[in-house]
Amino acid sequence: MSTSRVESELVEMAGHLAAGTCRFLQLLAEFDERAGWAGPGLRTCAQWLNWRVGLSLRTARDHLRVAHALRRLPLITAAFAAGRVSYSKVRAMTRIATPATEEGLLSVALHGTTSQLEGLVQAARAATDPRPARARRGLWTSRAADGSLLVRLRVPAEQGEELMSAIEALVAQEAGRDGSAEPSGPEQAPGDVADPRAARRLDALLDLAAGATLENPATVVVHLRADGPEAVADRPAAWIDGGPPIPVPVAERLGCAASVQALLVDRRGNPLFLGRERRLVTRRQLRALRVRDRGRCVYPGCTSTRRLQAHHVRWWRHGGATDLDNLALVCGFHHALVHDHGYRMETVEGGGFAFARPDGAPVPVAGAPTCGDVESLVSPGVDDRTITPRWGGERLDRDHFLTWLLPARRREEDRAAA
Repeated sequence: MSTSRVESELVEMAGHLAAGTCRFLQLLAEFDERAGWAGPGLRTCAQWLNWRVGLSLRTARDHLRVAHALRRLPLITAAFAAGRVSYSKVRAMTRIATPATEEGLLSVALHGTTSQLEGLVQAARAATDPRPARARRGLWTSRAADGSLLVRLRVPAEQGEELMSAIEALVAQEAGRDGSAEPSGPEQAPGDVADPRAARRLDALLDLAAGATLENPATVVVHLRADGPEAVADRPAAWIDGGPPIPVPVAERLGCAASVQALLVDRRGNPLFLGRERRLVTRRQLRALRVRDRGRCVYPGCTSTRRLQAHHVRWWRHGGATDLDNLALVCGFHHALVHDHGYRMETVEGGGFAFARPDGAPVPVAGAPTCGDVESLVSPGVDDRTITPRWGGERLDRDHFLTWLLPARRREEDRAAA
């Protein structure tokens, strides 16, 4: 096969993939609208896509956003379904497109490159965002290939200045020279790093964060009757000391995950045993648990890695020991499923855990493998010219396009508000 033939088939297949992706997103929007993903302990359609289809959570959320946006953009959808625009272009357009502006955006997409279109969209979003800087603040994280944590901050100007002043002051203090980030001796050097100044700033930020930890967290005392979950007369089965009654499953979940003291009482409220504070796990046990469970919730299909809680597989109230082989990391959502909604969990011989729904049906560890046929992606009318933009190298006049786009958006907003 000649190189030109390879190129032709490659570009043609890109058009077929665009058409197939459009159909996939149309089905996805309908599936999410029907909540077809709900059932096996999943919280969102994105989690279902991660578990069942194998998409990353970020990609799944992006697909869902685009899928729902396309339902109100018939012109972009038609071009996408015909394989005339790529998913990257559609993803960019759906960030700002409305029924009144999609025709103009589609014209740019059909005649320009993805980079030109994305630059236009970014400019339009910046010009039309009415939110103050504080409303756009945030902290975002991702992981580098070597496992390093990448952090991106957006901080209002005045708070950003305060933050950087504190960092620079601590850098200068550690360096022993007021107003200078240069070390006064070899012992103050940050080591073998690519950017010593940046490394010292990070060290200072981490030191500031370390000083913000609570030294004396409050302890909650939960009263739990030892004779059973049924309330007797005016005495509930479980309640917070000095507070209201709570369901027994909630009390047991607090006993797993919170800083609590569990006070067992008899039917008359007489204390029988006061459990020790933080009785579930020691810090050493929790570290070992994170290593064993790889720092994520053990429920099938769940990818949560934050705010995890240690759960007693055999509940503490039923005699379960606070030992590593009776503990598992779960997120708050799945912890509540087990305690409050009848889901069951047990250890599996050889390691790991098995879950069952309230009706006894097992929760599968992973979805069935997907399969596909490339021939089924082929759409009539798509060739090696369909997806290629009609751009001849001309410069995109962004200001000219924004002059049309922004008033059109405002007119549509005014009509919606009327």
